[in-house]
Amino acid sequence: MNGDLETIYMELLQIKEELQSKLFEYASFRSPDDHVTLNEAKTTTLLFHIKEELQDVSLAIAKIEQGTYGVCEATGLAIPLEQMSILPTARTTEDFLYHKQYEKKAFTPYPHDSNDSHFEAFHM
Repeated sequence: MNGDLETIYMELLQIKEELQSKLFEYASFRSPDDHVTLNEAKTTTLLFHIKEELQDVSLAIAKIEQGTYGVCEATGLAIPLEQMSILPTARTTEDFLYHKQYEKKAFTPYPHDSNDSHFEAFHM
């Protein structure tokens, strides 16, 4: 593993640890018996996005470990490491079109009926 890739790998490991900590922190304070309030809806949305980001980070880590990191999933072409250092969880070259990233994050609905375990993201 070259120096730049090693740096990205270490950053991803740190991000994963931080996301797991946040997920645990928010999930620990939820009560399954509570009625859905505005605050509960915000927490559910936040948990959804944390889990989504954790999945992206875990996938990037796995790709580094398997030697497939930085390969566009749509075209199979290599994505320059300089670009990957800007957005280490990128999966395609389209991920660098920031307006698409904004639309993806802004318009992704949160699950209204969340009966899933708060800790499922830890089993990735």
